[in-house]
Amino acid sequence: MLWTTGISSLLIIGLTIATLALAPAKAATEETATVAGTVSEQILAGQDLYSVHCAECHGADGEGGEVKGVEGFDGVILDPLANTDVMYTYTDDALANVISYGQQESDPAMTPFGRAYGGELGPGDIDSIVTFMRYTWDNRVEMPLDVLAASAMPTLAEGEVPSYEVHIFAIVKRYCISCHREGKNNQNYLMTSYDEIINSGDNAPNLIAGDLTCNTMQMLNRVEGLEVGNPMPPTKELKPELVAIWQAWIQAGMPNTTEEAAALSTTTTEAVTPAP
Repeated sequence: MLWTTGISSLLIIGLTIATLALAPAKAATEETATVAGTVSEQILAGQDLYSVHCAECHGADGEGGEVKGVEGFDGVILDPLANTDVMYTYTDDALANVISYGQQESDPAMTPFGRAYGGELGPGDIDSIVTFMRYTWDNRVEMPLDVLAASAMPTLAEGEVPSYEVHIFAIVKRYCISCHREGKNNQNYLMTSYDEIINSGDNAPNLIAGDLTCNTMQMLNRVEGLEVGNPMPPTKELKPELVAIWQAWIQAGMPNTTEEAAALSTTTTEAVTPAP
């Protein structure tokens, strides 16, 4: 998903809405409707969908910036979505129209994501993305407390060993999977499963237990194939506390499940507990 902001974008929105109004009526019926859940469920679903379909261009937190590694858009600089210029100006319908139909008049043109126009998303998916954007980046609405708790990035308690199941997967889902999945320019490094994170890619193995110089840790600090010093993800450096979780996970032997991590946590605690 890709769009710009400013007056020119508002004109594009008008053209988009006009085009949609003239589109064949059957287009709407070609999409399979998704049953809407609660607002909280929509926000969480939209967050996951945004992470997969939008973050590689717009950034995981809607921060915008220079697009890198996306065919046809490499080097394009996007304004943030997470600001009042977008959230105060675009209605929910306008946001949904842009996601569904794209922006054919922009240069480069934004690809349609609506299933009726050749994309992957149904109307319920698009509504969920819009709801996520509205509640996350519009300061006029208040995020439900249950969503804040459910969407919070994982933290580590003292002595706790992180697991893929709880810690790494949550980070990857938010910040990595948009680029590191099938069909993307990613040196064949996929991150949709535990096994892929460790073993896929042109430079596999990407993770080696106890080795903090492995490929994945290097990629958290720079973009492969570009000049050294650029962060990963490309538009915004991963927070130090999240990098620290990766480091702790690798050093602990990369446990997959919470049970495996808990066993390691117990072992570590017993090892450092002084005898009475």
